[in-house]
Amino acid sequence: MPVDIILPQWGMGMNDGTVIKWLKSVGDPVKKGDQLVEIESSKVNAEVEATADGTLGRVNVEEGKTVNIGTVLGLLLKEDETEADLPAVVAPAAPAAGRSGPAASSGTTRPAGKKVIVAPRARKLAQQLGVDIETVNGTGPSGRITEDDVRAVAEGGSASAPPPSTIPVKETIPLTGIRGTIARRMSESASIPTVTLNTHADVTPAMEAQKELLKAWRSERIRPQYQDLVLGAVARALAETPQANAHLVGDEIRIFEEVNLGIAVALPEGLIVPVVHNADKKSLLEIAKEVRELARDAKSGKLSIDQMTGSTFSVTNLGAYDIEAFDPLLNPPEIGILGLGRVEERPAVVDGGFEARSIGHLSLTFDHRAWDGAPAAEFLKKIVTHLKNTAWMLT
Repeated sequence: MPVDIILPQWGMGMNDGTVIKWLKSVGDPVKKGDQLVEIESSKVNAEVEATADGTLGRVNVEEGKTVNIGTVLGLLLKEDETEADLPAVVAPAAPAAGRSGPAASSGTTRPAGKKVIVAPRARKLAQQLGVDIETVNGTGPSGRITEDDVRAVAEGGSASAPPPSTIPVKETIPLTGIRGTIARRMSESASIPTVTLNTHADVTPAMEAQKELLKAWRSERIRPQYQDLVLGAVARALAETPQANAHLVGDEIRIFEEVNLGIAVALPEGLIVPVVHNADKKSLLEIAKEVRELARDAKSGKLSIDQMTGSTFSVTNLGAYDIEAFDPLLNPPEIGILGLGRVEERPAVVDGGFEARSIGHLSLTFDHRAWDGAPAAEFLKKIVTHLKNTAWMLT
């Protein structure tokens, strides 16, 4: 019996994947462990491997198509099997006549008794927007109801395109690949009720510790950065505040034993978030080394699945762009993200006199469904405390 090539789920929060490129052609011999097809999902490229020896017998999902996890992408013929052993092709459900994509969600009630598949996030969004799920027609694979289908009904069942503009277009950038994934993830994040707490901290002691680390790390050829110090402070604060180190999944808040920091890295094609695993158990030097390795791999396109999954809390840094404070968007299902603004020299009153001090700006965004303002503020205060009391940095 032919072997299904199935789109797996790589990490929490992955719902679908886009076929970027088939690495084998129909009829090509395949060995177990060979890479068959390149998939892009959740801001990472990865390959689906063959689970058996054989021959690529059929491709079900063409390049450029986006499908849900669990979809059979193609089939492998085992030894002594031929095309005659392939099962019949099952045609995907067609969208409503005259429409394609989300606009097919007409908002009319489906026939009674018709079985329908609803994506969990689509069901939750329908509850939030007050949309009767029975009035939504699905346009996803096999008629699956997606979040876009729900939004189309909430907006009046119409997704008509705006009238064409008369302004000359210099370039058109399709929302596909990493850019498309970012668009979907940001739409998810924007639907979450969040609060952002902004504070500034006297990080003069941290800046002085950074000078000491510059000497200590010289043999490692690593120059300590302010972000390294903050990551260490965040890891310590998360270890001390378990409720911050959590995901909100469905109706559950899942608190994790591991402190895994997602670090936002900007690339020309978009933003990705590689992960420092068990950050609370690593020294500042170990964190700094790993962050630089992740950045190099990200820019060269060599990040592995393990390097891109499993984050429990994220940090994003715009200080290099001279941004003081901003409202970072959550990386769901995480319930918190810290934004780093610039560090600037300001006059401050010290022992009755004025003194130049280094002031850092921090912005904590949190999911108010899972976390309240007072404990979130206390968590932010712990980060600031660790940036002021720096003995741990130098050990």
